[in-house]
Amino acid sequence: MYEIEANTQHNRLYIDLGGRMDAETLDMAADETVTAARDLAGGFDIITDLHGFKPVTPDAAEAIQRAQVELTEMGVVRVTDEDTSQVVVSAFERRSKKAGYSGETTETKAVAERLLNWESVAGHLG
Repeated sequence: MYEIEANTQHNRLYIDLGGRMDAETLDMAADETVTAARDLAGGFDIITDLHGFKPVTPDAAEAIQRAQVELTEMGVVRVTDEDTSQVVVSAFERRSKKAGYSGETTETKAVAERLLNWESVAGHLG
């Protein structure tokens, strides 16, 4: 299960990933994420909710890596995610570093929103 939303008012991309997702579903989610990001101005923020997201196979993870690289090239500033499986968090951190950015981990979306509203956040590319 996934949900992607581009909020042009706050220049923020919301990605919710949950449950176990196969390679085909992750590929669709990655495509929708990159497409939604094109509606935002450069330097946009991303909040990724990984709550309940289950670790994926290396093949399925390739779609995540592809999207992370494409989003970085589009001007992503910061990425945060909610408290979830340490395996998932570690995997996302590894892939984000390969893509050229680092992310922040928060316990809730509300905390992520407050963090992103601050001037300086670790992982900021700009």
